[in-house]
Amino acid sequence: MRKSTKGFTLIELMIVVSVIGILASLAIPGYERMLLRAKRAELPLNLDGIRLSEQSYHHEWGYYTACVLAPAQIPGRNRAPFPATFTTNLDWNMLGWLPEGQIYGQYEVQTNGANGLTADLTASGFGDIDGDGNYAHFLANKASKPFMATPTNVY
Repeated sequence: MRKSTKGFTLIELMIVVSVIGILASLAIPGYERMLLRAKRAELPLNLDGIRLSEQSYHHEWGYYTACVLAPAQIPGRNRAPFPATFTTNLDWNMLGWLPEGQIYGQYEVQTNGANGLTADLTASGFGDIDGDGNYAHFLANKASKPFMATPTNVY
């Protein structure tokens, strides 16, 4: 008479663990890439806010205003505070745009023209979310929403 056994054998458990390990090794790099892409999404969103603030500024004053590169260095993998606040007297405050909280990107606005008669603007955003030294670069101007100027695989 055979005795019925319940449970799993050691071989069955090892197969299950190895299958889970293989699936995890395939899923984790994709998950990390998605995290980087989500963090990089800050750049076009902030640039669109800057572009809209510049248009409002232009409607009120008749010209665009340039804003210095801020923060001084690209934050990289860790967020950094934006150097302008509502109590500082910088060009970003004149524009009326400040990011909420700490940021992953570096931003600037360049204008062309002289004596306050600027006809166009170019807003740039730079980011290095993965810290490899290759910068993601987004551009926006008065006519177009932010677009990526570097390949899409640069974070």
